[in-house]
Amino acid sequence: MWHIQTTASYASSLVQMKLPPFYSISRYRCRMSDPAQPHQLRRRDDPPLSTCFSCKGGPLEEAGTYHYYCDTCNLEFHRGCYKQPMEMRHPSHLSHPLTFTSLDPDFDVANVAVTSKYSSNEISPRFYTSSDEAPLSAENYKRCNCCPNVLKGDYYQCSICKFNLSLTCAIHLPPFNITNPKSHEHTLTLFPKKIPVPCDACGLSLQDRNDHVYNCLPCNYMIHGKCIYLPRVIKITRHHHRLSLTSSLPAGDFSCGVCRKAVKVNYGQFSCTKGCKYVVHSKCATRNDVWDGIDLEGLPEEPDEEDTKSFVKIDAYTIQHFSHEHFLRIQEMEKPEDRENKFCQACILPIKVSDIFYTCMECDFILHEVCASLPRKKHHPIHKHPLNLLQPFPPKRYDLWFNTFAEGMAKCSGCKRTTCGFVYQCGERGCEFQLDVRCASLPDPLIHGSHPHELFFNLTQGKCMGCTANYCSPYSLECIQYNSFLGLSCATLPSVAHYKHDKHPLILCYGEEEEEEKTRNLKYWCEICETLLDAKEWFYTCDEYCNVTVHVTCLLGTGMYMKTDNIIKLYNTEVEIVRNDGNFRPFCEQCSFRCLNNLVFKSPRGNYCNLRDMESLWMVQALQKRMDRLLIKR
Repeated sequence: MWHIQTTASYASSLVQMKLPPFYSISRYRCRMSDPAQPHQLRRRDDPPLSTCFSCKGGPLEEAGTYHYYCDTCNLEFHRGCYKQPMEMRHPSHLSHPLTFTSLDPDFDVANVAVTSKYSSNEISPRFYTSSDEAPLSAENYKRCNCCPNVLKGDYYQCSICKFNLSLTCAIHLPPFNITNPKSHEHTLTLFPKKIPVPCDACGLSLQDRNDHVYNCLPCNYMIHGKCIYLPRVIKITRHHHRLSLTSSLPAGDFSCGVCRKAVKVNYGQFSCTKGCKYVVHSKCATRNDVWDGIDLEGLPEEPDEEDTKSFVKIDAYTIQHFSHEHFLRIQEMEKPEDRENKFCQACILPIKVSDIFYTCMECDFILHEVCASLPRKKHHPIHKHPLNLLQPFPPKRYDLWFNTFAEGMAKCSGCKRTTCGFVYQCGERGCEFQLDVRCASLPDPLIHGSHPHELFFNLTQGKCMGCTANYCSPYSLECIQYNSFLGLSCATLPSVAHYKHDKHPLILCYGEEEEEEKTRNLKYWCEICETLLDAKEWFYTCDEYCNVTVHVTCLLGTGMYMKTDNIIKLYNTEVEIVRNDGNFRPFCEQCSFRCLNNLVFKSPRGNYCNLRDMESLWMVQALQKRMDRLLIKR
């Protein structure tokens, strides 16, 4: 084998050997040469490869792609193909050898992913083995039989059984025996076929394309390869106690604490170590977005967490809150007109007559009693790490639409709304997850006025009952009985709101049924935008007194959680948030129309209807200036 110490010695060796300039010496040997006198493969860029000896494929389309060449045997190999044997035996297909081959260059891999019955994330219910007659279809002929991925480029194939194996699966051979497994007292042996019986550890079918199957014949025990390494003791944010892996459960009806589906008591699950009757499917409990990946087996129980209270009680009416330097005192009952333009600093919602709240004894800082009592640390079902309450918010965060540094505001990961209030932020390094106090305060399960059943935090998505959008928010609440969904954006809408031209409070109406709409034979018009309102959608109304109806967006606007008379920073430019309630509505620099939203964002560059318009325009201007500077330099 060649040993090249320096660039100079390498160049001199090329001169001595009188090789063309497009050759370079590699450390790989030709597979077809005699092992006693091996031929050295050489790397070259030109002329391009004609036909690969291993996969029979032609030249690759990528520019500057080199290949390997044996000048003694006059053979050419793609990069990577020279490493692969022409034939191999695989534990998943012991009947016949697998031949190294390549996809037809005219075959479009993208068509398989679209037209195939099963997507790359789904599991086929049928697995073909050497004894089966697999149909010659794109579905089976162009997919790996050991994983759900579509074949790309080179792969191994049994032409008799139409069994396909990707290079990734071919390189990473599963061990034939696993000794001292965590999940069983005996050695486990690889089972070459996948049969439609449940795994003894998770209860799911062993036909899973994503995994191999192992068994213990004396115990009649069969298990997925990945289930062998399931953790023994874990902690998830959906329950306040540790969970341990158990092989079975006592007789009874159990539902999974994550997916809310029924749990089979005869198979392994995670259950509470304190006897809470809390049970989770093993696959649900170890999901990447549920579990933090730490196996707590053998580790001592953590002591009770430190005091998470947000305030210290001074007397019966006064507290010292962690977010404010002055004492806060419970406000006595006032007249409704005295509470105008008073907003909670945590949730940024207005103070209502029925609210109990704390007010600063020296300034205008106000907190709802409920917001003042929020814990400093919270475990939320939709995130696997604990969240810490921050005030006012992270000073500088990548939390807008174009990876923009922003100061004085935050963007909720649950509903995607921007806020100037308090947020719960993940304390793990590199984790950007954060929730505003409205989303973080939703209970699990939630009893919502729009639906007769309990709504649970789930990891699936569907059409929102509130806005009828297929993607209302990144996270949703689900009714397990009817498979109905409610996005966090709609779930956190205030049930009561106020319109400046109406003295009565407006109640959130969850839409009218079609029969009820026909019976009343009424058409609703929005009081603000003066357009027809769809009675089947959510809207605000004063049904008891004056029959005023308004759209949700028209009343609350797009910046419902942004604090007025507050200054934020974008691109190190100060932006003032002001209420758009004057007689003259300013023009927006982006859309060139008058701003109709409740808030206006004022900056030295002009006025804007919302942050997205302002940021997109500034991005374009910044790119234009950069291009101009480059043109000037040229």
